[in-house]
Amino acid sequence: MKRAFIFLLLLFSLLLSSVLYAENLANDRLLEILEKKGFLTKEEVESVKEILVKEEVNDVEVIYEEGLHIRTKDKSFDTRIGGVIQSDLLMFDSHYPEDNDFDIRRARLFLQGRLFKYFEYKFEAELQGSSSDRLVDAYINFDYFPFLQIQMGQFKEPFSLENLISDKYLPFNERSMAYYLTPARDVGFMIHGTLLQDSINYGIGIFNGDGRDANRRDQKDDKEITGRLVAKPFKLFGPSFLKGLQIGGSYSYARLDTSDLSFSIRTPARTRFFTVKSMAKYHIIQEVDNRERFGFELAYTCGPFILMGEYIASDFSEVLLTSQEEFDFDLKGWYVGLLFMLTGEKPEVKGGVLQKIKPINCFNIDERRWGAWGIGLRYQQFEAGQIVYAKLLQKGNSVRRANAFTVALNWYLNSMVRFSLNYSRTRFAQDLFLGTSPKGYSYYKDTENAWVTRFQLEF
Repeated sequence: MKRAFIFLLLLFSLLLSSVLYAENLANDRLLEILEKKGFLTKEEVESVKEILVKEEVNDVEVIYEEGLHIRTKDKSFDTRIGGVIQSDLLMFDSHYPEDNDFDIRRARLFLQGRLFKYFEYKFEAELQGSSSDRLVDAYINFDYFPFLQIQMGQFKEPFSLENLISDKYLPFNERSMAYYLTPARDVGFMIHGTLLQDSINYGIGIFNGDGRDANRRDQKDDKEITGRLVAKPFKLFGPSFLKGLQIGGSYSYARLDTSDLSFSIRTPARTRFFTVKSMAKYHIIQEVDNRERFGFELAYTCGPFILMGEYIASDFSEVLLTSQEEFDFDLKGWYVGLLFMLTGEKPEVKGGVLQKIKPINCFNIDERRWGAWGIGLRYQQFEAGQIVYAKLLQKGNSVRRANAFTVALNWYLNSMVRFSLNYSRTRFAQDLFLGTSPKGYSYYKDTENAWVTRFQLEF
C-alpha cells in the first residue's frame, strides 16, 4: 500500500506539472496571435499578462528543487516529499572478533512544508530496523518573526553543534563519542530565532526529558530545560578572515526517573564500550536526583576549510543504589575535527549549523567532471569518573575511557549522492570484552581498527 501510494502520488505530480506547463504556453501563444492580428495592442497584451500572473499566484506547481515540491506559485503552501538511504559496509582487522557486515544505516521518508505562509511542518519516519520507535521528527514551527519562532512537537533539543547537524551533512560517517552525552530528540516546546543577519542564533525549550515520544505515566512529572546560544562576533565587523568564526554554549537540566538513567557510548564503528542501565553492577538504582549537561563549541570556516570542536559534560547527582550511600558521577567527551574541500567548495555554517556541501561541478563522465572531494580528520575522547567502576560498571564489560582518531574521504558526486570512506582507530584504557568464541574463549581487546564505507542517496 505504501509503495502504491507513493507511485500514484508521483504519477499525479508529473501529470499535473505537464498540464500546468502546457496551459502557460497556450496562454502566451494566444496573446501573441491576438497582438499580430491587431485585436490587442502591445500595452493591452502586457496588461493581460499581468492579470494572468496575479491570478496564477495561487495556482499549484510541481517542481524539483533539492527534492519534489508541490506548492502554490507564491509559496504560501508548499509540500516536499523526500528521504534518505545510507548503505554501509563495516570492516575490522583480521584479528578482531567483530564480523564484517553490510548494513542499512538509515532509510527514511519525510514530508515537510509550509501552510498559510508562516507555519512550517515536518513529519519523518525511519523504515530501517526492527524497533517500534519509528517516528523521527513531527513538529510545527511558526516563523513570522525570524528572531522569535515557536516550535512544538518532537524534534532535536537545542544542544550542541554536532547534534543539530543533519545526518546527511556530517563530515564523518558517525558522530563523535561526545554526541552520546547530548539530549538528541524529545517532545516539547521551543522558542528560537536568529538575530543581526545570522550573527546570533539561540534556542530554549522545555521537554519531557525521556527521548522520543516515550510513555511517562509511571515517571516523575519534571521536565527538562535545554538552551543553546551561538554567535559570530566578527560577521558584521572586524577582520575578514574572522567572519567565519562561531562560538557558543549549551546547557540542560533535568530531574530524572531511574528509568532515564540508561545509555551507551559507541566507537566510530558503532561498537558499544560503555553502558549504564538501571540494573547497575550487583545492585539496582533506586533513586537519582538530577542531571546537568554543559556544552562548549567552536566552528571556523575560511574558504574550503572548516574546523569544529566541542567539549560536553554530563553530571549526575545523588544516585542511590540498594544498601549503599548516595554518590555523584560525571561523564565528559570532546572532539576536534576539520574538513578540507580539495575541489574548492566552501563549507557554510548558517543558522548555527553546518549546511550541505554542493559541488561546483557535478559528476558527469561525458564532460569529465568528477564532483567534489573533501578530506576530514578528527580526534576525540570520552572519559567517565573513576567511581563508575566501584558503583556502576564491571571492568571489561565497559571501559571508562577511550580515544579515537578518524580519517575521512568524502566524494560528493552531486548535491544528492555521496560516497564516504572512513578509517578509525580507537584505543580503550582497559581491555574490552567483545564476546565468546564457540570453543568458549573470551575475546578482550584494547584497540579497534575499523573501516566504514557509506553510499548515501537523498531525494
